[in-house]
Amino acid sequence: MTEPVERLAPARAESVAQAVASWKAAVLDLFGGGWSFAWVGPRDHQDWHRDVASVMALRVSDPRGWYSVDFAPESAESRGGAAAPFLPWSSEQLTASLFEVGPLSAAQLLVALKGEWYQAANIPDFENRKDELLRSSRRILSRFGPDASFFTNASEARNNPDADLLNPAAEWECLSDFTTDCGLVAVSATEVGVFWAFWED
Repeated sequence: MTEPVERLAPARAESVAQAVASWKAAVLDLFGGGWSFAWVGPRDHQDWHRDVASVMALRVSDPRGWYSVDFAPESAESRGGAAAPFLPWSSEQLTASLFEVGPLSAAQLLVALKGEWYQAANIPDFENRKDELLRSSRRILSRFGPDASFFTNASEARNNPDADLLNPAAEWECLSDFTTDCGLVAVSATEVGVFWAFWED
Protein backbone atom coordinates (compact mmCIF):
# COMPACT_ATOMS: atom_id res chain seq x y z
CA MET A 1 0.00 0.00 0.00
CA THR A 2 1.41 3.39 -0.98
CA GLU A 3 2.04 5.74 1.93
CA PRO A 4 0.16 9.08 1.67
CA VAL A 5 2.20 11.99 0.34
CA GLU A 6 1.53 14.03 3.47
CA ARG A 7 3.34 11.39 5.55
CA LEU A 8 6.32 11.22 3.17
CA ALA A 9 6.89 14.94 2.75
CA PRO A 10 8.15 15.65 6.32
CA ALA A 11 10.58 12.75 6.10
CA ARG A 12 11.97 14.14 2.84
CA ALA A 13 12.28 17.60 4.35
CA GLU A 14 14.12 16.17 7.34
CA SER A 15 16.44 14.22 5.05
CA VAL A 16 17.30 17.36 3.07
CA ALA A 17 17.85 19.33 6.28
CA GLN A 18 20.15 16.59 7.55
CA ALA A 19 22.13 16.62 4.28
CA VAL A 20 22.53 20.41 4.44
CA ALA A 21 23.67 20.28 8.08
CA SER A 22 26.00 17.36 7.41
CA TRP A 23 27.59 19.20 4.46
CA LYS A 24 28.15 22.37 6.46
CA ALA A 25 29.66 20.46 9.39
CA ALA A 26 32.06 18.62 7.06
CA VAL A 27 33.09 21.79 5.22
CA LEU A 28 33.72 23.62 8.50
CA ASP A 29 35.66 20.65 9.84
CA LEU A 30 38.11 20.69 6.93
CA PHE A 31 37.95 24.27 5.64
CA GLY A 32 36.73 26.30 8.60
CA GLY A 33 40.17 27.55 9.58
CA GLY A 34 43.16 28.88 7.71
CA TRP A 35 43.32 30.18 4.15
CA SER A 36 40.87 27.95 2.33
CA PHE A 37 38.21 27.80 -0.36
CA ALA A 38 35.29 25.37 -0.76
CA TRP A 39 32.76 26.24 -3.46
CA VAL A 40 30.38 24.29 -5.70
CA GLY A 41 28.85 25.44 -8.96
CA PRO A 42 26.62 23.98 -11.67
CA ARG A 43 27.93 21.82 -14.49
CA ASP A 44 26.69 23.68 -17.54
CA HIS A 45 29.22 22.64 -20.20
CA GLN A 46 30.51 19.42 -21.69
CA ASP A 47 33.98 20.85 -21.06
CA TRP A 48 33.82 20.95 -17.26
CA HIS A 49 36.98 23.09 -17.12
CA ARG A 50 34.79 26.05 -18.14
CA ASP A 51 32.55 25.44 -15.14
CA VAL A 52 35.55 25.14 -12.82
CA ALA A 53 36.85 28.47 -14.13
CA SER A 54 33.47 30.04 -13.28
CA VAL A 55 33.65 28.68 -9.72
CA MET A 56 37.22 29.91 -9.31
CA ALA A 57 36.17 33.39 -10.46
CA LEU A 58 33.13 33.35 -8.11
CA ARG A 59 30.81 33.91 -11.06
CA VAL A 60 28.38 31.19 -9.89
CA SER A 61 26.68 30.18 -6.66
CA ASP A 62 26.07 26.75 -5.18
CA PRO A 63 23.09 25.37 -7.14
CA ARG A 64 21.67 23.85 -3.94
CA GLY A 65 22.32 26.94 -1.85
CA TRP A 66 24.56 25.00 0.52
CA TYR A 67 27.36 26.44 2.65
CA SER A 68 30.46 27.79 0.84
CA VAL A 69 33.84 29.07 2.06
CA ASP A 70 36.18 31.75 0.70
CA PHE A 71 38.84 32.39 3.33
CA ALA A 72 41.70 33.10 0.92
CA PRO A 73 44.41 35.52 2.06
CA GLU A 74 44.07 39.15 1.06
CA SER A 75 45.91 40.10 -2.12
CA ALA A 76 46.47 43.45 -3.81
CA GLU A 77 47.20 41.73 -7.11
CA SER A 78 44.67 41.46 -9.92
CA ARG A 79 42.82 38.16 -9.63
CA GLY A 80 40.16 36.19 -11.47
CA GLY A 81 37.20 38.26 -10.30
CA ALA A 82 35.89 40.38 -7.45
CA ALA A 83 37.56 38.87 -4.37
CA ALA A 84 38.29 35.65 -6.26
CA PRO A 85 41.47 33.96 -5.02
CA PHE A 86 42.47 32.41 -8.36
CA LEU A 87 44.11 33.78 -11.45
CA PRO A 88 41.97 33.63 -14.62
CA TRP A 89 42.60 30.34 -16.42
CA SER A 90 41.55 28.98 -19.79
CA SER A 91 40.27 25.42 -20.21
CA GLU A 92 43.56 24.49 -21.84
CA GLN A 93 45.59 25.85 -18.92
CA LEU A 94 43.44 24.03 -16.37
CA THR A 95 43.77 20.81 -18.36
CA ALA A 96 47.56 21.09 -18.20
CA SER A 97 47.58 21.88 -14.45
CA LEU A 98 45.11 19.32 -13.09
CA PHE A 99 45.79 15.59 -12.75
CA GLU A 100 43.11 12.94 -12.23
CA VAL A 101 43.09 10.99 -8.97
CA GLY A 102 40.98 8.17 -7.58
CA PRO A 103 38.41 8.55 -4.77
CA LEU A 104 40.77 7.40 -1.99
CA SER A 105 43.50 9.85 -3.02
CA ALA A 106 40.87 12.58 -3.30
CA ALA A 107 39.61 11.88 0.22
CA GLN A 108 43.18 11.92 1.57
CA LEU A 109 43.95 15.23 -0.10
CA LEU A 110 40.90 16.99 1.34
CA VAL A 111 42.23 16.11 4.78
CA ALA A 112 45.82 17.07 3.92
CA LEU A 113 44.67 20.57 2.87
CA LYS A 114 43.87 21.27 6.51
CA GLY A 115 47.52 20.86 7.51
CA GLU A 116 50.30 23.41 7.17
CA TRP A 117 51.90 23.08 3.73
CA TYR A 118 49.10 20.62 2.83
CA GLN A 119 50.49 17.87 5.02
CA ALA A 120 48.18 15.79 7.23
CA ALA A 121 51.16 15.18 9.52
CA ASN A 122 51.05 18.89 10.39
CA ILE A 123 47.45 18.76 11.66
CA PRO A 124 47.48 19.00 15.47
CA ASP A 125 46.62 15.65 17.08
CA PHE A 126 46.21 14.12 13.62
CA GLU A 127 46.48 10.46 14.62
CA ASN A 128 43.58 10.82 17.05
CA ARG A 129 41.53 12.87 14.56
CA LYS A 130 42.33 10.93 11.39
CA ASP A 131 39.14 8.85 11.23
CA GLU A 132 36.93 11.83 12.01
CA LEU A 133 38.60 14.00 9.35
CA LEU A 134 38.38 11.25 6.73
CA ARG A 135 34.65 10.89 7.50
CA SER A 136 34.22 14.61 6.82
CA SER A 137 36.19 14.24 3.60
CA ARG A 138 34.09 11.32 2.38
CA ARG A 139 30.93 13.20 3.32
CA ILE A 140 31.97 16.12 1.09
CA LEU A 141 32.89 13.87 -1.84
CA SER A 142 29.70 11.81 -1.53
CA ARG A 143 27.74 14.84 -2.74
CA PHE A 144 29.16 14.27 -6.22
CA GLY A 145 27.99 10.66 -6.48
CA PRO A 146 29.70 7.34 -7.26
CA ASP A 147 30.56 8.31 -10.84
CA ALA A 148 32.37 11.55 -9.98
CA SER A 149 35.86 12.33 -11.23
CA PHE A 150 38.52 14.09 -9.15
CA PHE A 151 41.52 16.21 -10.13
CA THR A 152 44.35 17.93 -8.26
CA ASN A 153 47.25 20.27 -8.96
CA ALA A 154 49.53 18.22 -6.66
CA SER A 155 52.34 17.17 -8.99
CA GLU A 156 52.69 13.83 -7.20
CA ALA A 157 49.49 12.74 -8.95
CA ARG A 158 50.81 13.57 -12.42
CA ASN A 159 51.89 9.97 -13.07
CA ASN A 160 50.07 8.18 -10.26
CA PRO A 161 46.30 8.65 -9.86
CA ASP A 162 46.37 6.48 -6.75
CA ALA A 163 49.15 8.37 -4.96
CA ASP A 164 48.95 8.58 -1.17
CA LEU A 165 48.06 12.27 -0.79
CA LEU A 166 47.84 12.54 2.99
CA ASN A 167 51.36 13.98 2.84
CA PRO A 168 52.04 14.81 -0.81
CA ALA A 169 55.44 15.91 -2.11
CA ALA A 170 55.92 19.68 -1.97
CA GLU A 171 55.31 20.43 -5.65
CA TRP A 172 52.16 22.02 -7.05
CA GLU A 173 50.94 23.55 -10.30
CA CYS A 174 49.82 26.76 -8.60
CA LEU A 175 46.58 28.34 -9.79
CA SER A 176 46.57 31.50 -7.68
CA ASP A 177 48.91 34.46 -7.22
CA PHE A 178 49.79 33.38 -3.67
CA THR A 179 53.08 31.74 -2.69
CA THR A 180 51.62 28.25 -3.10
CA ASP A 181 48.22 26.65 -3.39
CA CYS A 182 46.93 23.09 -3.52
CA GLY A 183 43.50 21.63 -3.99
CA LEU A 184 40.98 19.25 -5.44
CA VAL A 185 38.35 19.59 -8.16
CA ALA A 186 35.30 17.29 -8.05
CA VAL A 187 33.24 16.79 -11.22
CA SER A 188 29.84 15.14 -11.56
CA ALA A 189 27.27 15.21 -14.37
CA THR A 190 25.53 18.18 -12.74
CA GLU A 191 28.02 19.96 -10.46
CA VAL A 192 31.67 20.90 -10.04
CA GLY A 193 33.37 21.53 -6.70
CA VAL A 194 36.61 23.38 -6.00
CA PHE A 195 38.31 22.70 -2.65
CA TRP A 196 41.55 24.58 -2.09
CA ALA A 197 44.08 25.83 0.44
CA PHE A 198 46.62 28.64 0.09
CA TRP A 199 49.92 29.68 1.62
CA GLU A 200 51.16 33.27 1.55
CA ASP A 201 54.50 34.44 2.97
